Amino acid sequence: MNRRILLAAGLIGASALVITGCGSSSSTADTSGGDSSAPAGAATGSGASFPAPAYTQWCQDSQTCSYVSKGSGAGIKDLTSGVVAWAGSDAPLTSDETAAVKGTVLYFPTLLGAVTIPTNIEGVSKPINLTGPALAGIFDGDITTWNDKDITASNPGVTLPAKPIAVCVRADSSGTSYNFSGYLSQISQGFADKVGADPSKTPAWTAKVSASPGNSGVSNCVKNGSNSIGYVDLADAKQAGLDGQAAAIGVEGAYVAPTTASIDAAGEDAQLNPDLTVSASLANSQTKGAYPIVATTYALAVEGGADNAAVKKALTYFLGDKAQGQLANLGYAPLPSSMLSKATAQLSKLG
Repeated sequence: MNRRILLAAGLIGASALVITGCGSSSSTADTSGGDSSAPAGAATGSGASFPAPAYTQWCQDSQTCSYVSKGSGAGIKDLTSGVVAWAGSDAPLTSDETAAVKGTVLYFPTLLGAVTIPTNIEGVSKPINLTGPALAGIFDGDITTWNDKDITASNPGVTLPAKPIAVCVRADSSGTSYNFSGYLSQISQGFADKVGADPSKTPAWTAKVSASPGNSGVSNCVKNGSNSIGYVDLADAKQAGLDGQAAAIGVEGAYVAPTTASIDAAGEDAQLNPDLTVSASLANSQTKGAYPIVATTYALAVEGGADNAAVKKALTYFLGDKAQGQLANLGYAPLPSSMLSKATAQLSKLG
């Protein structure tokens, strides 16, 4: 099947931003989804906000680690500089990031999640349907009002206002942006031509956007803005009370809502490279019932790291039955068995 690897994080370039009230251009790190405290000897971590609800709970429950949500790019920088023992990222490192790390980076997939599309539209109380191309048109600036024909055609019987669409995006380096922009560039040649053909942690959005740090910032932008739309992981959408406003994505007759079951379906075909990064895309899955914007997320460690004994203890918990069993209630899906077994086997590289 036609797939594409969509995994990691996005910082919005200043030249691409037009601020419109519900966000800011600040790239201040989002720490709302993490806890920097930890018992003595615990493994300190930072990074992606996409898995932060799970990582924070697991660290608190196991008392093996701490985690601060500040975006994938910031977490990778912390790992590179030795500030933390492990990092969270929704995308593989770039060549420059890899070169900056003193040692071999180990990727441990930990969960599957959906990039949801919450909306807050005047007079509309239920989730709407959106095709991939229409969604891409909103974020590349081709579609600017809610009553555009490409949106109304997917929502018969729904009165959509002739109001401008307020587009909420990430202001920090974000794996969520990486995965989302990768899906849009795959589904829409227009988006690829305008914004970029490759997934990016820093998409050069061509729509008029409002930027906020972290998935929680985007959630707040949508929740507090009128006629707004954004992209956040399902767990953050649930925490913000926006999961009931998350659009179903697909084509006529086959729109799929983000649920644990539809995330699971997308994970059925997931394939791994030898380093455990995903080689077959979870996004735009052709599997029946699969939500089309799904990504995995990684815990990163450096082989031979001084604190790897503590990291191994934490990640053993992350990959265990108790932690994986909590994911559905948090808004994620557990790893497929083949992915889980390979990640567990790699723990031996931590010493």
